[in-house]
Amino acid sequence: MSEKLPVSVLVASCNEGHLLEDCLKSLQFCEEVYFVDLGSSDNSVEIAKKYATIVEEFHKVPRIEDMHPLYIPKLKHDWFILIDPDERIRPELAEDIKKYIYNPQPFKSLVRAYLWYYFKGQKLKGGPYKNPVRGRLLFYRPGINISDEVHTGITAKPGYGIAEIPLTGKNYDEHFWCNSWAQLKDKNTRYAKGEGKVLYQEGNRFSWFKLIVKTIQAFFYAFIKQEYYRDGITGIKFSYHEGRYSYISWMSLRKYQAELKKAGKLQTPKQVALEQMQQKVQQFVSETKQIELSYFNAEDINLKAQIIQQYQKSLHRIVNDALEINAYELAENAMNAASFNEEMNIYLVNGLLLNRLKLIQNSGSYRLVRKIRK
Repeated sequence: MSEKLPVSVLVASCNEGHLLEDCLKSLQFCEEVYFVDLGSSDNSVEIAKKYATIVEEFHKVPRIEDMHPLYIPKLKHDWFILIDPDERIRPELAEDIKKYIYNPQPFKSLVRAYLWYYFKGQKLKGGPYKNPVRGRLLFYRPGINISDEVHTGITAKPGYGIAEIPLTGKNYDEHFWCNSWAQLKDKNTRYAKGEGKVLYQEGNRFSWFKLIVKTIQAFFYAFIKQEYYRDGITGIKFSYHEGRYSYISWMSLRKYQAELKKAGKLQTPKQVALEQMQQKVQQFVSETKQIELSYFNAEDINLKAQIIQQYQKSLHRIVNDALEINAYELAENAMNAASFNEEMNIYLVNGLLLNRLKLIQNSGSYRLVRKIRK
């Protein structure tokens, strides 16, 4: 593939020179490879200068997500890839990315591809990584929101959705995830310490009973349900680390709650959910203006239809989420913002009338909201 794609790649690394060269070699089909060194003392920078178009230095961070809000806006292209030094884009996947970039699905800002995880250079027989798994690899910057949150640092804006590059053979990303038990322990520790805030926002509250139960559940779920038993002693060790991850996550929740209580900011799960929903609706209303502008500027009828279709999916999700916490006024605010043309007005009357949704939710079947169609 001689022609470079108008795609940027962001790679960050600390002392992973032994992995970095193969990773950067696999990315040479992209026009911009932006490398950020996080305080390496090995030959990472030297290797990066051979293959990357931009090399910068930054301080070490606990999680890669912490630097995304700073560096993603610096990338040259709107289409970009986020990748770790322990990953390799196979040529077959690179070719599929090229095909997608030159014929993208409209209003899809998150593109998933398949990753095959390796432990100590070997594929596992059990666990969630015994087969290739879908993961977000390619992003469209105008259609995403960026934060440093664990797991949900990048989300699609209202009116945008997710596309997928299907697995057809060897078109996957090889992820040499961990090469030792010490590395696995270190990764789990760093990420689990950020889970406390996530658990809190999901409505969980710490108790010693929950800590013990969740830790034990995590071990047996990994060993039996995820079939780590197929890997023998290795599977037992993995299951132990799953339990340990849960334990550290819940202890992180305990610490986070204590900090909020000391600051006088501790809230009930309902208060947290309502506050988050208010923020989501405010963002939805604000970004609806961009969707409206895109719709009226589009000259092609099919493109207009695709814009409306994707936007209606976003509207369904946010209205349903608001009704799940009885936030009827917030649901109504989102729907009022969505009525920016006659087609949406008809759609709202026929398919998302607020009083009808109230009846559905009060009946205990609010999840059926997502099944309502025009």
